Amino acid sequence: MHRPKIVLLGMLTKMPVGGVLWQVAQYVLGFERLGYDVYYVEAHARTPSMFVGPADDGADAAAAFLAQFMGRLGLGDRWALHALHADGRVLGCSAATLARLYREAAMIVNLHGGTLPLPEHVATGRLVLLSTDPVQLELELDAGRTSSIEFVDAHSAHFSWALNYGNPDCRLPWVRSYRPVPTLPPVLLDQWANDDDPRDAPFTTIGNWRQAWRELTFRGERYTWSKHHEFLKVLDLPARVPAPLELALASYSNEDRATLESAGWLVRDALEVADGLDGYRRYVTASRGEFTVAKDQNVRFRSGWFSERSAAYLAAGRPVIMQDTGFGAALPTGEGLLPYTEVDDAAAAIIDVVADEKRHRRAATAIARDHLCSDVVLGTMLAHVGLPSRPIRRAAGFPPASPPDDLDLRPLSRRPLVLAPATEALVTGRPIPTVPVAGGAPVASLIMVVRDHLAVTRLAVESVLAGTDGPYELLLVDNGSAEATATYLGAVAARHRHVRVVRNDDNLGFAPAVNQGLALARADVLVVLNNDVIVTAGWLAGLVARLGDPGVGLVGPVTNRCGNAAEVPAEYATYGELRAFAAGRAGTPFDLAVATLFCTALRRDVLEAVGLLDERFELGLFEDDDLSRRVRETGYRVVCDPAVFVHHFGEATLGQLAADGRYGPLFDANRTRYEAKWGQPWTPHERPADPAYAALRARARTAVVAAVPPGARVAVVSHGDDVLLELPGRRGWHFPGTEPYGDASAYAGHHPADDADALTRLAAARAAGAEYLALPAPSAWWLDFYPALARYLAAGLVADAPDTVTVYRLGELP
Repeated sequence: MHRPKIVLLGMLTKMPVGGVLWQVAQYVLGFERLGYDVYYVEAHARTPSMFVGPADDGADAAAAFLAQFMGRLGLGDRWALHALHADGRVLGCSAATLARLYREAAMIVNLHGGTLPLPEHVATGRLVLLSTDPVQLELELDAGRTSSIEFVDAHSAHFSWALNYGNPDCRLPWVRSYRPVPTLPPVLLDQWANDDDPRDAPFTTIGNWRQAWRELTFRGERYTWSKHHEFLKVLDLPARVPAPLELALASYSNEDRATLESAGWLVRDALEVADGLDGYRRYVTASRGEFTVAKDQNVRFRSGWFSERSAAYLAAGRPVIMQDTGFGAALPTGEGLLPYTEVDDAAAAIIDVVADEKRHRRAATAIARDHLCSDVVLGTMLAHVGLPSRPIRRAAGFPPASPPDDLDLRPLSRRPLVLAPATEALVTGRPIPTVPVAGGAPVASLIMVVRDHLAVTRLAVESVLAGTDGPYELLLVDNGSAEATATYLGAVAARHRHVRVVRNDDNLGFAPAVNQGLALARADVLVVLNNDVIVTAGWLAGLVARLGDPGVGLVGPVTNRCGNAAEVPAEYATYGELRAFAAGRAGTPFDLAVATLFCTALRRDVLEAVGLLDERFELGLFEDDDLSRRVRETGYRVVCDPAVFVHHFGEATLGQLAADGRYGPLFDANRTRYEAKWGQPWTPHERPADPAYAALRARARTAVVAAVPPGARVAVVSHGDDVLLELPGRRGWHFPGTEPYGDASAYAGHHPADDADALTRLAAARAAGAEYLALPAPSAWWLDFYPALARYLAAGLVADAPDTVTVYRLGELP
């Protein structure tokens, strides 16, 4: 059978040194082992300076070198040198063969980004950028450099060794048009396996000492490229550690060597000890481990860059101590791989490795096996561009998509929603995970509308990544979020081919944004999610199974907070307790009046029958009442599945409107629109059946009756619960209620926007005859949220039944 083809565009003849030879070899042989025929091509137009003779352009000598090297890799004649630096000849294969190869290739990989795309590359739509040296390109894109934008746009997908790009601590500006997938340098484990005993060997590294070019300036700061700047920061390290340190260097002077040796470093010539595949491998495996620095650009920008050389040391079972660039976003650190920032940290790391070398060597080997192995790295790359492979295994995302089990989920306030500072810091500060997803057509399209609130958005998105099985797509509709949230959404989409972002510059409102996502959805099952949920294991499969009943039109889960019969008592406080609470739930689906759209699934045929969400409801509210009613009137059931539990913080976006006074007017306006559309009054959602709440409610009514005289009029903070108004011999009114206040007043449908609104509404109730205010325990937070109201009420305290209700007599209002 014919195997699919991959073209690797490289530049070996410009840099024919051991490290680059191994880099090319591990990509070539790695893709070969995954079932592809690899063709190596040079079409970079750079002069192969090391092969140029006194009377030629070096093309023939460079081609002879490639023929020998590719022969060793087993490629035979599967290579070409397109001598664009000279007369444009094609050496190796013919020009016609090369043109046909480009057309037939399943993927063309532009290694290093070292090849300026040719029209024949771009025309395929399968040219993939693999950037191995980040920073410069990202800064050029951020500055709007036309040539760089055109270069990136020529590629259909982007991969980068910038493992930390897009994460909170990365200082590189996020460029929305550039969506690189972080990828590690691959290693062939069998090529580095060895039984050498390196206990008396030095820690080593290989590289250039001085490279006086590619310096950059960004926002007034200069960032260097040459590594000698960073080595000089740890110049006195040999005197601090109980092991020799050796540098195999190129591009250094005798003066440089004297400086290093006077400080205790061993110095060797890199081209003498690490030239070619075999010399390079011998030098690595003969080492005790690697001690190295990184370029200033990668260190200060925290790009996450990680070296193919360090990957080789790890694969050889040699611990790596490397200046920290942020690579811990993708690799485990602490054992086998130790990042450092200052010379004291570097010394401590070396001392730790020497104290227990076997432990660190085992850890180094495990990191290479689990994260850097070529079939893991390249299999993931192929999967991201939709190509088949035969991966032996797949590395788990690092860090895990799920937060730690002890993460506190209890909000400090709800309007606006505020999480505990420690929760907020942990969620927003951790690296963005990368989670593989099953290939194939999506069984469900998930539409999540986002409007800022980065912490809860991350919890929602990453819970979907962690807790959703099977092929699916996640459509994130960004309703004008600020830069931090917009950057996160772009970065998480770049890392996951099944995640897409739709960016709106302004807040279009909930219904229009959901409709945008529905218009782009590809699956037959459609799920609307809020950005303040945490889904749990098996959630999607459970909802999809219920939609297998053709009579069901909408289905949602049970939750901790939604204000209708889908709400169940939930006492968990942490993420781990939430997972335990949600596991193993069961029950028979039951009908609902309204499936609230924090998490609701429907089939495409139902959507086609009832239509999109009604966009007349502005920013939000009542579109779920309206949709549920249309679904029922079309003949479908609206149901809740008690076997599926999804956590809901509640009102992450609309709660902010309550905090600044816009919620009440929006609620009133949309209720009016709803009632005009359907020609009848809106009724509050049915309350959940909760025995504990029912008992509290009974105690509260008894306490109110005991506290106020017969015939008294009592305003009750009821949240729409009519039973709380059943006060024998007294008259209970909803508070806040619709005006005019009185026996016919209904629940307003929302809490006061602020202190001023609360006092104004209370004055209206008092003017209509209300004499008392009853504040049941579930609304005790009012006393914190409305401090001016609390001060006014304190003077009229009549009764305080602990954990039940507080009753106040209404006096003159300020």
